[in-house]
Amino acid sequence: MIKFNFQGLRPKKDEIETYSKDDFKFTEVQPDMDRLVEIAGKYGKTKNLIILARGGSISSFRAFWQAQGMYISDKNVYFVDTIDPDYTFYVKDRCMAENSLVIAISKSGTTVDVLENVMSFWDYPMVMITSEGDNPLNQIAKKMSFDIVVHPEIGGRYSGLSEVALLPAMICGLDVSEIRRGAKEAYAEFQKPKNYAKSLALIVKDLSDEGYDQIFWPIYSKKLASFYEIISQLISESVAKEGKGITVLPAEGPESQHYLNQRFFGGPKNMIGIFTTVSNFEEDQKVKAAEEIKDIALKDINLSALSGIPLSKDMHFELQGSLENAKNKKIPAVLLEIDKVDEYNLGYFLAFLHIFTVYLSRAFEVNPFDQPEVEAAKKISFEARKNYKK
Repeated sequence: MIKFNFQGLRPKKDEIETYSKDDFKFTEVQPDMDRLVEIAGKYGKTKNLIILARGGSISSFRAFWQAQGMYISDKNVYFVDTIDPDYTFYVKDRCMAENSLVIAISKSGTTVDVLENVMSFWDYPMVMITSEGDNPLNQIAKKMSFDIVVHPEIGGRYSGLSEVALLPAMICGLDVSEIRRGAKEAYAEFQKPKNYAKSLALIVKDLSDEGYDQIFWPIYSKKLASFYEIISQLISESVAKEGKGITVLPAEGPESQHYLNQRFFGGPKNMIGIFTTVSNFEEDQKVKAAEEIKDIALKDINLSALSGIPLSKDMHFELQGSLENAKNKKIPAVLLEIDKVDEYNLGYFLAFLHIFTVYLSRAFEVNPFDQPEVEAAKKISFEARKNYKK
């Protein structure tokens, strides 16, 4: 669950005229759980999992993995989202084919650099997640008798609650049923006529009209900071087009305070803050100043004054400093508090991001689902490959 605190900000209107219920059809798509259970069971003992994908086809599972999977799983996971030869060698040097599984993901099946990744890991066991039809990735899978999982008809950045992220999550031991339960409840909550995702989108648009054309999005949780990439992709690809939109700058707090706070507070007054944190950390411990150091001076106190403060409170105090400074400087900022980091809340948070992005896109009167400039760049790079003289 998410607790919203808009810090006194209110939207100027209650509705976004340009969106329709059809925008949320992607929330109705159901993964083929029988197929996921079958594939996960087949490869459940794999030691190394190698994901070949780009954009939303990789960033959602990366968020799940870094938020929860790496803390509970016995797998090694490698995210190959590049054709960088040094990184390709690094992964192959550490992962032998006999104890590894490669999952190649491309909705179209024509993503050139993913196909190049596939050829680089040719001797490894593979599963392909791609659309049905006669695309190259499907043809490779059939010719080589690789397992195929059908990619739903959802764009990559909105596919994180489908087979695309749920299959690797299941293989790594995450509770996929809880991810789906959280997502289902969030999708329902944020499609109600009045909801906080819509209100936040309207507030951001109102502020954009006043010159606040950038979002600073610090996340005060090492685990949840893993969502920075999908946040950036969702908003950048969905909202920023046709000369419209807004720039988003996600970062991990409180580390962001040591560099980005200078920009947020001291730079041009064109940034909105969306501060995000966790209400209940899974673990906690109190700071303790050893006898040998307790009398060392720190500003107007001694180190002994820090003893007994839980680290969770220290995280809260760091966040409090930035929020109050924003208030003092009259910089608009809101606070999102995720209850805790578990599979349910990971699904809930990702589903919120999907819905918020659609509302925000429609508030800017752009299509949330296309990415024309991304496709243009892909065409240029493909032509360069065609014209390369070996």
